[in-house]
Amino acid sequence: MSSSTAAREFNKQIASALQSMVKVILEHEYPMHYYTGRLVGIDMGHTICLENARNEKKRKLGTIFIHGDKWVSFTIEGEPFPMEELAARLRKVLPGEAIRISDDNSISILGGKVVITEKGVEGRGPTAERIQKVFDSFVSERHH
Repeated sequence: MSSSTAAREFNKQIASALQSMVKVILEHEYPMHYYTGRLVGIDMGHTICLENARNEKKRKLGTIFIHGDKWVSFTIEGEPFPMEELAARLRKVLPGEAIRISDDNSISILGGKVVITEKGVEGRGPTAERIQKVFDSFVSERHH
């Protein structure tokens, strides 16, 4: 394979990654630092732009630019669980309840007595059971 063919293939692969959710590993540091977000741009110097970025501590950062010599790799990740969408549905079912989305992408209801993650509902009682039904319906709809 010629170097121009290899370069074209490389650029094609990068272009196909645009708009994907990615995990960007930063320089070889300990502990490991990384960002996740939607890859929306990359330039000739490999500076990349991520939207809806979060760091390894799940802190929301918005749109960030990472200089090409600061990252060592990125992987294409699955789409994040749409917690905002689930929270909107829960607000319709439980009007008046304080429904809070945490930085770790979980939902807290009743002052933390009921917690929802992408894995399920933690908590007991009639409200937790109602939330479980909404969660199950929401997940079921997403898989069809």
